[in-house]
Amino acid sequence: MIQKYIRSDLQNFQPYSTPSLPYKVKMDSNESPFPLPEEIKQELIQWIKTDENLNRYPDTDTTQLRKELGKVWNMKKENIICGVGSDQLIDCMMKVFLEPKDKVLIPSPSFSMYALTARMNHGIPIEVPLKDNYDYGSTQIVEAYKKYQPKIVILCTPNNPTGNSLSIEEIEKIVSQISCPILIDEAYGEFAGESMIPFVEKFPHLFVIRTFSKAFGLAGIRVGYGIGSKDIIDAISITKPPFNISTLSEKIALLALKQVPTYHERIQLLQEEKKWLKNQLESMGCQVYSSKANFLLTKIEKKNIRQALMEKQILVRDFSKHPNLSHCIRITIGTRHENELLLKALREILFKKEDKS
Repeated sequence: MIQKYIRSDLQNFQPYSTPSLPYKVKMDSNESPFPLPEEIKQELIQWIKTDENLNRYPDTDTTQLRKELGKVWNMKKENIICGVGSDQLIDCMMKVFLEPKDKVLIPSPSFSMYALTARMNHGIPIEVPLKDNYDYGSTQIVEAYKKYQPKIVILCTPNNPTGNSLSIEEIEKIVSQISCPILIDEAYGEFAGESMIPFVEKFPHLFVIRTFSKAFGLAGIRVGYGIGSKDIIDAISITKPPFNISTLSEKIALLALKQVPTYHERIQLLQEEKKWLKNQLESMGCQVYSSKANFLLTKIEKKNIRQALMEKQILVRDFSKHPNLSHCIRITIGTRHENELLLKALREILFKKEDKS
């Protein structure tokens, strides 16, 4: 009965889905394996005991968080907008710029929410394939822009799920030849160690998004932010819902910014674990792609590898059905203990002797 009232272009639409499954080791969502730092826990407990503002609506402009992020990036708060994760900011950007059948240029393979969000906002995603080694082709992106004349161009760097990134020089080359709004998704930027944020004044059509979900290990509070010229921030703010960031989420994000040295230590540890895990996987005959993020795209020539791992309650992300990611899984970097459990399970799956009886 209700189905006939759904928008015709969404009749067979499959929304983004991440099923909740039992696990011992969770390496499927690129989350941090580390809990909230003890200092933040204690400050948060004290704040909850003494603050009486949770009965009031939050600051709809997240003014304090934007000010503190401005100090981090040497930007004015007017150049910053906060969202419920970076996903909401992607949606707000498309809402404000897209009209029906406008095109959005996206890399492929990349984060699936780009294409889904474009469709939800009446847009048409145009995929630009990455090279065979999953590197970006700067020339191909510019050529696709000239051919399709999209309303928005998206670049994810480091790219998810491949882990490769564009250099600042490559991005500048691309951005200087494109006049429409450009979204640079730096969800994994802390792991790469470089950013296009310092260039947003030079390129006023640039919008750079980051998140507290990955390197800061705060996926549960759902806070992301975007930085750009005042013009692009003012435009995107038109579609930002009021009171979108809760008082509690803003407070935890502010506390996290006071513990940046702790997070730098954790990032370094994950980088070392990534290198170690890559070597271990390669020694088992797996093909592992280089990554500047907190995950490894890994090709394993065995069917149903995700299912076999899931039976051992180890979760990884399966990309084997993607036309350009045959036999590939994405493994989030965990602690040494978690990484060892993964390797043990893989050895049992890959090298299990057949029962001849």
